[in-house]
Amino acid sequence: MNTKAFLIFNPAAGARSAAARLQVQLDALPGAYTLLETAAPGDAARLARTICARERGPKRLIACGGDGTLGEVAGGAMDDPEALVGVWPCGSGNDYARLYGGEQRFLDLARQLDAPAVPVDLVSVNGRVAINVVNLGLEAQAAATMLRFRHHPLLGGRRAYLLGVLDALTSHLRTSCSITADGWPFHQGDLFTASFALGQYIGGGYRCAPRAVNDDGLLDVCAILPFARLKLPRMLPVYKKGRHLDNRMFENRVRYGRAHEVAIATPSPASLCLDGEIISGTSFALRVLPRAVRFILPPPPQAP
Repeated sequence: MNTKAFLIFNPAAGARSAAARLQVQLDALPGAYTLLETAAPGDAARLARTICARERGPKRLIACGGDGTLGEVAGGAMDDPEALVGVWPCGSGNDYARLYGGEQRFLDLARQLDAPAVPVDLVSVNGRVAINVVNLGLEAQAAATMLRFRHHPLLGGRRAYLLGVLDALTSHLRTSCSITADGWPFHQGDLFTASFALGQYIGGGYRCAPRAVNDDGLLDVCAILPFARLKLPRMLPVYKKGRHLDNRMFENRVRYGRAHEVAIATPSPASLCLDGEIISGTSFALRVLPRAVRFILPPPPQAP
């Protein structure tokens, strides 16, 4: 191992079996490493900043958790040019890994200790940082519900996001807001849901931004306008597969564009979801940080 390895584990992410599965991986590592655990939201970013401030030279910071943990670690490490950031996905959705073929590619920790890295974008949101997708409206409400149920023995994991969607559909079909993209009006009024995306997936596989690229310096902005509740059973599967941009059912109900900066204002406090983590407010400023961090990308696993 030529560089120092730091594993930042979020024990609250995903299934309760994650700690045992992680220990199996740790027992197989060929060299020394430092394992740190988070205890509260924001800890992963704080630990990453502390590591980068104290440790000189090349280093690898691997987020052991979900997309929220990865986003925090990336934000904490982004100012260190010698830091590489990786992920051992054990969250409820692990959607960032889907951009690269799925979580299986990242589950062997030993392969991440010498794998190459690629530059990827981040997005700052009111002083915080995300690496995958920021959501407003139904998807943010669904994520908030998911956080309450993700450790339930029967309703946890990816079932928790489906439960969140169903809960949001009964109580949160409209969010009033104003959105500007690079200073130009993008949307004014009610919407069903909106995504501000570097990645493409949320909620364990909902392809909210099918054209997004995570290293082009742009946010893909997708707003879905309100529609009749009775249409939801037919429209949700289309949306989940990422076919909503070209499907006639969504005609005149989708606004899609790209921007470097986005401003969101709401008349009353609203929830915004950053990689699965929730913040609240009435004013949000989003700005792309082009190629702000280098992401460890192991080679795809070989077919049996």
